[in-house]
Amino acid sequence: MSVVAFSRTRPLAGGFYTVSEAARLLKIDNELKIRGWLRGYGGDAGPVIERQYPLRNGTDEIGFYDLMEIRFIEYFRRQKISLQSIRKAAAAARKELGHQHPFALSNIKFVTDRKRIFHLTAEETKDTKLRDIVTGQYAMYDVIEQFLAKGIEFHPASNLPESWRPDPETFPDVVLDPHRAHGLPILAQHGVPTSALFGLWRAEEQNYDAVADWYEIPRDAVVQAVEYELDLAA
Repeated sequence: MSVVAFSRTRPLAGGFYTVSEAARLLKIDNELKIRGWLRGYGGDAGPVIERQYPLRNGTDEIGFYDLMEIRFIEYFRRQKISLQSIRKAAAAARKELGHQHPFALSNIKFVTDRKRIFHLTAEETKDTKLRDIVTGQYAMYDVIEQFLAKGIEFHPASNLPESWRPDPETFPDVVLDPHRAHGLPILAQHGVPTSALFGLWRAEEQNYDAVADWYEIPRDAVVQAVEYELDLAA
């Protein structure tokens, strides 16, 4: 049993996540942070991200590019970079790079431009932590960019992410692809959502062989999917 890939011309073929799903997939313990980055905090503290889908009926629908930008922002927040600095850098990058999702882009040019924009932002906001990251002698900023690009396949023309393997060493077959299963984690080789395998595994009293037989996939593929889901819940 497999999941049919979605057409690239269909609505929401760019991935679809709720805020709760994004928080779970990115291991962010506070959904309110994500909502603030999407909607802003009122006054001059507007959104950090220019959303992939329009806000409808008060709901926060997140696309795959949004997810990648949220991952980027969360990592910088963990480095104690102020949200003000990140917001200013995002706005400057959208304007200068002429792109809606500057924190999702890759290749040497975009990485270099982002570094320069962050440097200018650090000077403008007097953010010493950000300045140290960008100009530090150990080239920490370049290491961060390399870390954030890990596991991502980028389109050679658009330089936008096409898929993301959250942990390619531990879970090499688990991938998020916006054109398959709405972008939720699947086993790349078999196309089955890891959440479906995990749910059946629990229903079958943790019987890996029963799940493998039901989906007609190898037992070790089921084990990998279950362990990935358990890791997300840890």
